[in-house]
Amino acid sequence: MTEPRQVHTAAEYLVARVLLVGGLVGLVLIGLGLGMHAANGGFHHQVLALQRVPGSAPPGVFTSMRQIVLGLRRRPIDPLAVGAVGLVVLMLTPGVAVTVALPCFLAARDYRHATIAAAVLSMLLVSLLLAGAVH
Repeated sequence: MTEPRQVHTAAEYLVARVLLVGGLVGLVLIGLGLGMHAANGGFHHQVLALQRVPGSAPPGVFTSMRQIVLGLRRRPIDPLAVGAVGLVVLMLTPGVAVTVALPCFLAARDYRHATIAAAVLSMLLVSLLLAGAVH
């Protein structure tokens, strides 16, 4: 039987790696998108629109994954879509970390932490559904 502390150490290691890699990948993508935007002559437009038509999104704002994918398929690639992917990666990283930790806790028969991880994961999924991110 596996020692519970060894499994916790493995779970801690995996969660730490997921958070580190997810954070770094997200930040690199945001920086890359920002650099591409600057290289393409960005930052010359009005950044803050104080008046806009209700129901319309400002130019360059992505409100769905479909819009981000379309921005990535465009040629040349939309730099703001690259930055948006970085933001999505940053937002998904904690959920992936909890998803990775859950089987580790179950393998260690640590049902208290597994229940907490399952509750956190279910709250994240419900919030995604209620926010309309999954359709």
